[in-house]
Amino acid sequence: MSRSRGSRGHSYEGESQNTLLTGVILLGGILFVIAAAWWFWNYSKSQAIQTPVMVGAGFDVSQSVSREQKLRGVAFLNKLVGTVLPTRTPIKIWRYAETMETIHQSRPIASKELNTVTRKMIENYMGTWGTRPDKVMQDFQRYLQQLPDRRAILCLFTDGECHSPQETRAIANQLAQDPQVVAVVVGPVLDKYRASVENDYYEPLNNAGKLLVFGETDAYDALDRLKERLKALDSKTQEN
Repeated sequence: MSRSRGSRGHSYEGESQNTLLTGVILLGGILFVIAAAWWFWNYSKSQAIQTPVMVGAGFDVSQSVSREQKLRGVAFLNKLVGTVLPTRTPIKIWRYAETMETIHQSRPIASKELNTVTRKMIENYMGTWGTRPDKVMQDFQRYLQQLPDRRAILCLFTDGECHSPQETRAIANQLAQDPQVVAVVVGPVLDKYRASVENDYYEPLNNAGKLLVFGETDAYDALDRLKERLKALDSKTQEN
């Protein structure tokens, strides 16, 4: 009988030690998760863009632009809003061909908030003939005046065709000299228009180092270069 009681005593002691060990392991796991979450939060915060920015996005919906090209523009905008810009960055969206119209303006938390706009009003919309990016650029200049304390990005999602070369170049020259404008992104440009985009219509922006052009396959490269530019702007701001 005494031997049996001793065995039970050792059993209880072992169970107690196992319970304590399990508790220590569980507590350690919780602390590890908390530490990992804290590190990830601080890392994400350090990588986030701090400079207040604003975005204008003009979608070419003329009949020369295919639905696939529109989808590439939408994908670029979604990536820009979802992975680069601070939440609630002001954004204004136009669609244009021979004429131009504003279709959306907000401060989205996430790119999914733009899904209804892009699906109904861009992806499946077919405009008339003609391509007048200068009309979007003019309204973008008016948009700049509404938020003078923010740096600005203009995206022109187009195949590169332009029916107003002189007017477009004139406004490109103004934007090139405007310190509020950080970058003008143009794409997905077809190969046959790329030289004209870089060396004619938007050449002043190219000379000022503000033009980012992408084609059918290098959209994310342009997005990375835009993010690097914004991070460099952050660093410069912090130094000052």
